Amino acid sequence: MPNSPIPGAVCDETEHRPHTHIKRADGIIQDTATLFSALGDIERLRLMELLFDGPHCVSELAEETQSSMSLISQRLKILNQAKLLKRERKGKHIYYSLADKHIVDLLSNAFEHADEIDE
Repeated sequence: MPNSPIPGAVCDETEHRPHTHIKRADGIIQDTATLFSALGDIERLRLMELLFDGPHCVSELAEETQSSMSLISQRLKILNQAKLLKRERKGKHIYYSLADKHIVDLLSNAFEHADEIDE
């Protein structure tokens, strides 16, 4: 019987098949935690939901959320640092959009899951 750091936490070999797990790198786990932390704020999540409609500049997001441009910029900075957004400059405006299909799918699944919970 293998040693376990938790007394009584070892399964008997006859109870089920052994499970093997390949651990992800610490950096991936940290980046994923940062991603979820950024999405954990309701106002930042509202911005992400608005970006489903396509790219928006800060002033458009401020108008749609009735928030100040500086507050929107702060929220976008956190989302951008978590690699959830991409930015594109067009003239004097910077347009923000969802980073890629992974983020679209992640948010779609999360919103669908939350909607199912409410049913």
